[in-house]
Amino acid sequence: MSDPLLKVEGLDVLFTAYGQTRQVLRDISFTVGAGERVALIGETGSGKSVTAKAILGTLPRNATVSAGRIEVEGRNVLDLPRSARDALKGQAFSLIMQDPLSSFNPVFKIGSHLDDVLRYADRRAGVRASTSERRARIAAVLRRVQLADPERVMNAYPSELSGGMRQRVLIGLALLHQPKLLIADEPGTALDVTTQDEILNLINTLVAEEGMALLMITHNLGVVRKVADRVVVMRHGDIVETGPCTQILHAPAHDYTKGLLDAVPPLYGARVQTQELSEKPAIVSANALYKEFGRGARRFQAVRDVTVTLREGEIFGLAGESGSGKTTVARMMMGLARPTTGTVTVEGTPNPGRPLAQIVYQNPGTSLNPKRTVKQSLSLPLKRAGLAGAARDARLAELMGLVRLPVSYLAKYPHELSGGQKQRVAIARALAADPKVLILDEPTAALDVSVQKTVIELLLQLRAELGLTYFMISHDLSLMRNFCSRLAIMLRGEIVEEGPTPQVFAAPQHPYTRALIAAIPVVTDAEERLKPAVTPEERQAFLVTTTD
Repeated sequence: MSDPLLKVEGLDVLFTAYGQTRQVLRDISFTVGAGERVALIGETGSGKSVTAKAILGTLPRNATVSAGRIEVEGRNVLDLPRSARDALKGQAFSLIMQDPLSSFNPVFKIGSHLDDVLRYADRRAGVRASTSERRARIAAVLRRVQLADPERVMNAYPSELSGGMRQRVLIGLALLHQPKLLIADEPGTALDVTTQDEILNLINTLVAEEGMALLMITHNLGVVRKVADRVVVMRHGDIVETGPCTQILHAPAHDYTKGLLDAVPPLYGARVQTQELSEKPAIVSANALYKEFGRGARRFQAVRDVTVTLREGEIFGLAGESGSGKTTVARMMMGLARPTTGTVTVEGTPNPGRPLAQIVYQNPGTSLNPKRTVKQSLSLPLKRAGLAGAARDARLAELMGLVRLPVSYLAKYPHELSGGQKQRVAIARALAADPKVLILDEPTAALDVSVQKTVIELLLQLRAELGLTYFMISHDLSLMRNFCSRLAIMLRGEIVEEGPTPQVFAAPQHPYTRALIAAIPVVTDAEERLKPAVTPEERQAFLVTTTD
C-alpha cells in the first residue's frame, strides 16, 4: 500500500498568552490518501482550523508544535527550513478560505490579486513568466472554475462580483499551481444555500477531474455527506471518532457525534417538529408594500406588492436568498423604514409610527458593544422606559432569568461569553422593551448546530411564557421547517409562495421554492430522496447564476 499524501501523527500544539500556556491539540493523528476526500468536523473551538494551520505552516507566533509529525508525500514538513516549507504552498497543498469577501482587498481588481499570487508562487518555484503568460494562465484557471467570462472577472473589483463568483475565484486562486491536496475551510458557509450547493458540486468535480485530495473543514454535517469519503470528528482539541462517512452519519459510536447529528434540524421524517397555526387576530398587517431606493435612472425597486399578515402568537417565516427583500420588508413592518407605497397596520391602526417589535440580529458578536458589560447593554432600553435603581436591578435579574443566564453574568463583557451566551444576552436586550413581536434576523446563523438547538428551544419557551409573536428572516429552510408555523418565500422583491410550513414542504408550488428545498444539504439518503425535483430549465430561470 502506497504512503498517504498527508499524514498527521501525534500532533500536539500549545498556545502561550499572558504568561500562561494552554494545550489546544492533543495527539491528533489522521491521514489523507491521494484522491481521497476527508472531512474534519467539530464545533467552534474543537481545533479544526488550528490543525489546518499547522499543516499549512501558518500558526500564529504564540503557537508551538510540541510533539508529532506532519508528513506530506513522506517528508516531515516540521523538519524543513522555512523556504522549503513555503515552496510546498500552492503546489503540494493549497487553501480555500471561508469568507470570499474579506479574503480580497477591495481596492484591487481580481486580476491583480491572482497575478500577485502567481508571481510569488512562480518566484518560489524558480519559474519566469511574462505578464501576458500569467494572464493567460489565470484566464484558464477561471474557466476551470466555470466562470464564463474570465476577462470581465479579472477587470472587476471584488464588490462587483456576487458572493458565488468570489468563492469561485478563491477556488481558482487555490488551483493556480495544480496542488495535490486542497484544504477547504468552510467554503460556501457565508453563501445562500443554492450558491453553496453550486460551490460544493464544483469542488467535487474539480477533485475528481484533477485527481486531487480534499481536506474539508466544516461543522455542517449535510456538507459532510455531500463531499466526504471519510470523516474525522474533533472535540476540544481531541479526535473522538473517525471512520467512513456512511458509518459516522448512520451509526456513530461516540456520544458527541450522536449529539451533533441529533442537533441537525430534520427536513423530513418523524423527527420534524410542526408548530401550530395561530387562530388569533392579526397583530401586524402589510398591504401592497412597495419600496424603492435611489432616484432617476438609478432607481431600484427592492420590494414589489408584498402583502403579509402576522397573527398574534404565531411564528411567521420569510425565506429567500440574499437581496430578495426580506430585511426590507421586516424594517417596514417594524416602522424602521417607510414604504414607497402601501400600508402597515399595527393592531388595527394604519402606519402608527410607533414600534411594536424589537429585533434580534444575526451575529451577537457584532450587535453587542464590546466596551459595555451585559448590565450596561441591558440597562439602556430600561433607562428609556424610566426604570432606575432597585426597579432597574430587579428587571435586569428578571431578564437574565428569562434567558437562563446567571445574574453574575451582568458583570461580564461580550468577549467573556460564548456565542450562544451572547445571543441570549441579545434576546434579553430585545425583551427589555416589553415587545409583542420579535423580529429574528437569522438568529442562529453564526452559531454551532448544538448551540443553535438550545437557542431555538429557548425562543419556543419564551413564546409560550410571554405570549410573543415571531417574525423570522432566514435562508435556512431546514431550521424554518421545524420552527415556523407559516412560511413565505421571497424572490426578487416579491412573495412567490406562502402557506402553512408543512404544506410548503410537502407540495411546493413555485419552481424557486422547489430549488431552495432541493439545495439544502441533508444528512440521510432518505431525506435526499424526498426532496422535490427541479429541472435544469427551472434552475436557469429562477436561480441567480454564479458563473457569469
